[in-house]
Amino acid sequence: MKKVSRLNFDRRWLLPIVVAMILASFAGGSSGSAFTTVPLSPTVEGGEGSSDSGGEVTVELPPPDLPTTNEQGYTYDLRATLKADLDAVPREAPVYELRRKKATLEQAQKLADKLEINGEVTDRGDGTFEASGDGQLYFSTELTQYFSPNPGSDGKLPKDDDAVAFAKEWLRVTGLLPPDLGEGKVASRIDETKRIIVLFGPAEPSTVLAGYPSIAVTVGPEGAVIEASLRWATVVRTDVYQLMPAEQAWQTVESGQAYIEASLAKAELEPGAEVKGRVTFSEISIAYSTSGPPGGKQYLQPIYVFLGKLRVDDVDGSFVVRAYVPALANSGAPVGIVVAGNA
Repeated sequence: MKKVSRLNFDRRWLLPIVVAMILASFAGGSSGSAFTTVPLSPTVEGGEGSSDSGGEVTVELPPPDLPTTNEQGYTYDLRATLKADLDAVPREAPVYELRRKKATLEQAQKLADKLEINGEVTDRGDGTFEASGDGQLYFSTELTQYFSPNPGSDGKLPKDDDAVAFAKEWLRVTGLLPPDLGEGKVASRIDETKRIIVLFGPAEPSTVLAGYPSIAVTVGPEGAVIEASLRWATVVRTDVYQLMPAEQAWQTVESGQAYIEASLAKAELEPGAEVKGRVTFSEISIAYSTSGPPGGKQYLQPIYVFLGKLRVDDVDGSFVVRAYVPALANSGAPVGIVVAGNA
């Protein structure tokens, strides 16, 4: 299938993270009715028509957080071509709820003992706890951070696969390994400072654009864990939702209402420049991002990802470009999040 259109993307769609959070907090009652009818679909928890899934009626979700890294304030005037089989895109997809356990002093002290920090935990209020001694620990419902007392500057860095294995084993030994953890991958390797950053996401769904839920473990020489940061929640599949037709999603891209993410660092454009050129979107897929305000009820919901190559007028080479469109027809207006390092 081949479609050609001229795109005029307005940077007003690329909202700063602060505005995004504000919009998310008010999104619950601003976009139509509270319920929508979808085809009856079985779910993991309750099965077809169960009280857990809501049967034929599902709750309208908060708007999704869509990635934007347009820090330079570019606008786009693009001649676009679509070369993708829209009929091959799924017509429905599951939605997941993110559930967190409230942090307690007892849990914090137990973890501090497991990490051999050798210090008492201090209650800082508002459900946050700290411990210092042989290392440092910050513990809360939303975030757990650990800093080793050993900088680990001597020795050789392990290979990537070994670094992932060291990180996962450390999570297991410390009791921080979630049962629904997915495969880890090396996000960066810094030979100068002898650091390897290993990232883990949930096992299902496997493609999550947002940085939550995730676990980052910094591995040093000889496989020693230097730092760890956990922003985790239990991922529970709640229901199967009908998706917006893929053709309608493409029309959203055509009308300039998609979130555009382009890797233009090597194009050497001036901040605020109007980017003119040709873009060919060759793939369309389903990925997931968070929805709902931080600290409140949150979900992982599907979004469409159009992947292509951009050729900017008067600039040599081509550049990766992505267009993001909410996949659910009933999830309100999207808000933006900043995703670092997404090329």
